[in-house]
Amino acid sequence: MTEKVKFKWNGKEIEADKGSNLLKAALDNGIEVAHYCYHAGLSVAGVCRMCMVEQDGVPRPFPACNASCGEGIVVRNDTPKIKSSIEATLSFHLLNHPLDCPVCDQAGECGLQDYYMKHGQYDSQMVDKKVHKDKVQDIGRNVMLDAERCILCSRCTRFTEEVTKTHELGILNRGDHAEITVNEKLKNNYAQNLVDICPVGALTSKDFRFKQRVWFLEEVQTTCIGCETGCSVKVSENKNGAFRVKPSYDHEVNGHWMCDDGRNIYKHVSGALRLFGAQENLNGLFVPVDEFKTHQLAKGKTLKFILSTGLTNQEYEKFFEKIKGKSAQVALYVLPNQGEDFDGLLTRGDKNPNLRGARKAFEDAGYDSSQNALDKLLSSVSSNDAIFVVVPEIIYNEDHFNTLISKVEKAGLKIALTHGETLSTLRAFDFLLPIPTFVEKNGDIINFQNKKRALRSGISYGETSKDVSYYAGWVNL
Repeated sequence: MTEKVKFKWNGKEIEADKGSNLLKAALDNGIEVAHYCYHAGLSVAGVCRMCMVEQDGVPRPFPACNASCGEGIVVRNDTPKIKSSIEATLSFHLLNHPLDCPVCDQAGECGLQDYYMKHGQYDSQMVDKKVHKDKVQDIGRNVMLDAERCILCSRCTRFTEEVTKTHELGILNRGDHAEITVNEKLKNNYAQNLVDICPVGALTSKDFRFKQRVWFLEEVQTTCIGCETGCSVKVSENKNGAFRVKPSYDHEVNGHWMCDDGRNIYKHVSGALRLFGAQENLNGLFVPVDEFKTHQLAKGKTLKFILSTGLTNQEYEKFFEKIKGKSAQVALYVLPNQGEDFDGLLTRGDKNPNLRGARKAFEDAGYDSSQNALDKLLSSVSSNDAIFVVVPEIIYNEDHFNTLISKVEKAGLKIALTHGETLSTLRAFDFLLPIPTFVEKNGDIINFQNKKRALRSGISYGETSKDVSYYAGWVNL
């Protein structure tokens, strides 16, 4: 068991692990400490000099990120000397920084802005011309670099050295001519984490640039549905739509990071093809229709359901409750593996977000979730059937899903339960009925570790969407 120590910071008593990072201990206990280069997921660099502190018995101030917690030490960062030090250091960071806050995507969540308002608000003493560097550099993987805004905290270079070990970035030259250099275009699948860890506007996302101001967005804490890892993420959204996905720290699953693929899971939520009501296929063109028409056409037919692996545990439970004791056939469609099983960091080839939850729900309800059961259901499809297919929110292999669709064409009534008209092959269905997306429902899924991961709803973009279990109520009409 790790030994604990107690010490004081600005008069507040703190308990932390002996020998642990002094700055991290302060931040973990809600004490605000100015810092740029320090990041809990990276090694300590000690280059920004913003986290300076004084300690009783130590003659000179020192950076807290380079110090350890010890029993009985007394630390302060609220003294006149430290406040003056922070202001002076901040002025150096701002000497060559361009005054482009109004057009910078980082505005509203920028460390320079925040600390200037708290520790600065002074007139610049710079009399020489600022050093100009290259702006708007596309360095690959949806990341843009503005070298003029960079304060050389080295977070990005340490990330490519220590986390991805791909070494695409480095620091070239010295003094005020030093800048981030791109050894090669970003090639790793975690590159957009660089945007998250950049404390200023030097690294920005091409996908998010100039789309929204961050102060108009709300963040919904939820779980990534991109694969079986189940990373903790936050979706930034407002009434106009969802705009980005960023990782939330979770020491059990994804730590501080997420993959670039997972950042695309939001795009169907409020896209142009989002489904907001029942639609009927009229000669290949989907037009709005009263859902009651579909309800009437299903009467007298044998109902068959093909569920996806992206539903929550609660949705499966409610679905099987509604068909209990009724004559309905149910099978499970499983997304095929994509590439390698595991990339060594977070990404997994199994793209089924809740396969374990689905299998358990099928077993508990007495249904077979195997491929054989799906094949048996598909082989028995006839004109007397009304078949419901739950379309996965994210389909990595369209050919594989299209093969499934081709096998339901014999059904007398073909209905897709989907969030939107996202695939051309959905024209094989007679009707499209809306279901909620992952950011519009509360529940949980089970990841590869057999851990429950929470889905949490935010703003609803499909007010007419109904839970899959609602359609189970059509059995034996």
